[in-house]
Amino acid sequence: MGSHLRIAASIALLATSIWINPSVAGDPVGTRTVTFCQGKDGYQGVLDIEIWALAPTTILNANPQVTVDENNGGAESQVLMRFDDIFGTNPNQIPKDSTIVSARLEVTAFDQGDTVHLHRMLVPFGKAATWNKMVSGVSADDLESLRVTETFTFGKISAAASFVAFEVTETVQAWANGTENHGWVFLNTGGNGWDFYSSDFDKVAQRPRLIVKFIEPIKP
Repeated sequence: MGSHLRIAASIALLATSIWINPSVAGDPVGTRTVTFCQGKDGYQGVLDIEIWALAPTTILNANPQVTVDENNGGAESQVLMRFDDIFGTNPNQIPKDSTIVSARLEVTAFDQGDTVHLHRMLVPFGKAATWNKMVSGVSADDLESLRVTETFTFGKISAAASFVAFEVTETVQAWANGTENHGWVFLNTGGNGWDFYSSDFDKVAQRPRLIVKFIEPIKP
């Protein structure tokens, strides 16, 4: 067999033996994606609120921008955030017991400073949450929120405002499995504040959003 024929035969054999695993090449077969963002596709389930030790009884839930800072004017400020009504049987919801392929929380930061840690909340909060109502703010003590950091982000933003992503797959999977959804708390690690737009910001595209890829459970 000539060299050209041998090369052609080898290429043909290689082509017939290649198999692409969809879980490696991309998302697994059957993966669906849903995005939750206040005001997008009729969704109205976001509750985000800043609590501030310098104004311990003031309700700050309607501010269009929020601050996470260990030294905000001389006292700590934290941000609580929850996405309600994300599980259910409607087309834009996640069925309970789904397999969460990935989940990402994105916020639009416009003043990024010291490292911010995201912790899963273990206790509920409402629209009237304040520093005092959360008992001197939220502690990462495995009582008010998980001690272990869900994820973190740090560094300077690359433009006047840019999306910053937090990896939250483990928590959303826990919620899909039946754990109560109490949202998250953002905690800053230093005195250089971290600011981002809330769900009350006038531009929907720059509001916080939760992007979840999932596979529905197999029906009996």
